[in-house]
Amino acid sequence: MAERRISGQGQIAVYLGKCFRLFRNEKQWKNFLSSFIIIVIISMVTGPDMFNTYDATNKGAFAVISACIWSGLFNSIQSICRERAIIKREYRTGLRISSYILAHVIYEMFLCAGESLIVLIVVLVRNHSHLPPSGLVLPMFIELYLTIFLTTFCADMIAMLVSCIVRNEMSAMMIMPFILVVQLVMAGVVFDLTGITELISYLTASRWGVQAIISIARTNSSVNLQAEWLANAGEGGAGMLMKDWLLLLVFCLIYIIAAIIMLGFVDKDER
Repeated sequence: MAERRISGQGQIAVYLGKCFRLFRNEKQWKNFLSSFIIIVIISMVTGPDMFNTYDATNKGAFAVISACIWSGLFNSIQSICRERAIIKREYRTGLRISSYILAHVIYEMFLCAGESLIVLIVVLVRNHSHLPPSGLVLPMFIELYLTIFLTTFCADMIAMLVSCIVRNEMSAMMIMPFILVVQLVMAGVVFDLTGITELISYLTASRWGVQAIISIARTNSSVNLQAEWLANAGEGGAGMLMKDWLLLLVFCLIYIIAAIIMLGFVDKDER
């Protein structure tokens, strides 16, 4: 492939087409099935009081966000490192790393959008009788979808960054459990965090995903939820929700830029 004759936009189109061919040929649509099975299992244990009481909503939000984190990490943890030898060869013939990464970003957005829709539908069906009647800034179901999508996509970009750093698939899969544990333990739901652990939690997608769902849940008319919210989480509101979304977006951009930078060192591989 003579990459020197192809513009940056052209290279994005070439590699994006390659991603979708892999989606078809390697049956990566099974990721959607995996997301469905996971969220169905989780929805069976979230309890009937999600969106009705603060404690149940907090735990339910954590369970849903856990599914998002798992799906996002699994999407791309091996996507780059498995092609490292090919990337190195094509980089020497004109491959633009930024175009290659952006093609993968667009493809991963497609995967995350589909997985998030599946998660949203199951959550809505499971809790249809006691969902919040409205959202804070948008219709409730759109706010939930954006929260689920941004959390899943953020986890996906973390995994893609790791895949750009490591040199083989085995290393990527060894690192993935550590990332998952940090995201879940530092979400601030299961454990009370103080000091350094609280500071770390501010850098996790899980914390802001859980907080965003609870913000949306507060629009429910349940008196119990309103009282418990004020006692446990303060005023909240649209401002908090927008901040949660903004932080998730900023994290995604940081991971994408870092991925481009780190993959740029591929030509220095000694193997």
